[in-house]
Order: sequence, then structure tokens, then C-alpha cells
Amino acid sequence: MSAVLSARDLTRHYTISRGLFKPNATVRALNGVSFELEAGKTLAVVGESGCGKSTLARALTLIEQPSSGSLQIAGQEVSGADKAQRKQLRRDVQMVFQNPYASLNPRQKIGDQLAEPLKINTSLSRAERREQVQAMMQQVGLRPEHYQRYPHMFSGGQRQRIALARAMMLNPKVLVADEPTSALDVSIQAQVLNLFMDLQDEFNTGYVFISHNLSVVRHVADDVLVMYLGRPVEMGASELIYQRPLHPYTQALLSATPTLHPAPSKAKIKIVGELPDPMAPPSGCAFHQRCPYASERCHNEVPQLRLLDARQVACHHAETINT
Repeated sequence: MSAVLSARDLTRHYTISRGLFKPNATVRALNGVSFELEAGKTLAVVGESGCGKSTLARALTLIEQPSSGSLQIAGQEVSGADKAQRKQLRRDVQMVFQNPYASLNPRQKIGDQLAEPLKINTSLSRAERREQVQAMMQQVGLRPEHYQRYPHMFSGGQRQRIALARAMMLNPKVLVADEPTSALDVSIQAQVLNLFMDLQDEFNTGYVFISHNLSVVRHVADDVLVMYLGRPVEMGASELIYQRPLHPYTQALLSATPTLHPAPSKAKIKIVGELPDPMAPPSGCAFHQRCPYASERCHNEVPQLRLLDARQVACHHAETINT
């Protein structure tokens, strides 16, 4: 099966001013991210705040231009695309944001907002657009009378349904969801997640699902990409990583996930210290200052992703600490 989204050594660097008499600093928000996403599959991207998840989302949706690397959407390279090609590529990749209310126009009726992608990107008549909008509203659980209402008239869960409907109006090949359930009540999260999965089954859309909630990730993801300070540290099949994480950072993240029936023999792994300053990252492995297994090699040499136990892991001591 061919990939609908492919990234190779994707980077995004920012130049930051540090004051009048100090040289500018470079923040490597993304620093060599590679993956492939197939149609109908879900790649979850997880990690602490500041690890580069949202920067990756902006690069994948063409909101920001990568500093270097290759990004292909449905086999077409983004960097060499002309204006017309980029317009088509933007149709193929859509995004659902964390806060549905902030992503909707408070002064525009819902029906008009859902019809806008069709108005801009297709030659459908007004009646045909309305028909498609009403069909999509029905698919996401909205009633016909909602067509004439404004965003403030809906609950948080309904607004996220509207945002998802708008993203799916053009039947994109890829949908990037940036923390799509974190602003919702717990009782509503499961409904919205099930809606995501139902639409994926129907439209065969590839999902990039960004989340802090590792319990949610296990429910929706086929593959998991764990990031730390702009770099991937572990990537592989979801169940494989959840059953036996190899990287110390992944182990710590999963041990902190709340469960209803925690195993008494499973000790919590505490990560000591804060995420390093992205303007002055540590030498060697970026995680070595917080890792209990760090050695002199970790201080000096950056670990590269390598194949181990049917997944990619970037750790010098992954074999020895997991025996």
C-alpha cells in the first residue's frame, strides 16, 4: 500500500533574538523527523510540551515551510510544488485544532462555514453545496436545524463535530488532529473519538493524531511516534510499544499513564528535572540529563534511530536496559 504522507529528515528551525548585544539563537523545533503514513491508518505523535508536536502539525498542513528535508503528500513533493499544486495539496491535508471554538468564525452560521471549502475549491452550485453540507452534518451527528445556528449555540463536543465535518468536506487524504479531545469533557471524548474512527473507516483517511493522553492514543493509533526536544526517540506499532517500550523516555511516559487497575508490581518511573532549554540543548543525547541509564557516551554522542525488536529506537543502551 502506498503512503499518503511521507516525511524524510524533516526539520524546522527558528531564529530567535536574544537582545541587543547578544547573537541570535537557533531553536531546532523539529530536528530530523521521518515517517510514512498509509491510507486508513493512524500515526500518533506523543511527548511532553515543547517536544515539537505542534510544529510538526504546522509543517504537515503546509502552514509553515520546513527548513529542510522532504515532505510528500500522495507521492508529490511539497518543496518543489508551484502555486496551483500547493493549492491542491492543501485540499489533501486538513487539520482539526485543539480548541474548536477558536477555530470557528463566531459571526458566521455553521452551514456557511461548512460550505466554504466547497465554495473555494469546487464548482458546485449553491444547492449542491448545501446538499453536501447537510449530508456531512448528518454523518457527524448534527441535525438539519443546526445549519442556521452560530458556534456559540453549541456545546464543546458539538463544536468539535462541526470542526471535524469542515475538515472532511473535501474528502482529504490526510487529517492532522492536534489534541482534538483535550478541551472536551471526559464523557464526550469517547463519542468524538469514535466519530473520528467511523469517518476514517468510511473515507479511508490517514490520520496524524497528536495527543498528551496516552490512554487515548492506545485506543486510536496503529503506530506511535515518541518525540523529545524535536527528535524522534522511538517509533513503531502501537501495541508493541505499549507492551514493551524500549526507550527510557517512553517507559517513563507510559508509567505515568493513569489506569483504573494499576499493577502493584509496576513501579512509577519519575523523570527528574525539566525539559532542556531548546535554545541551548545539551550535547549528545538530549535526554541524558534526565535519564537514569546515561553514560559518558550519552553525554557526547547523539543516538540515531535504529531497528531493534521490530521498532525504531534512538538509545545507546536500549539492549542492556531492557534485558
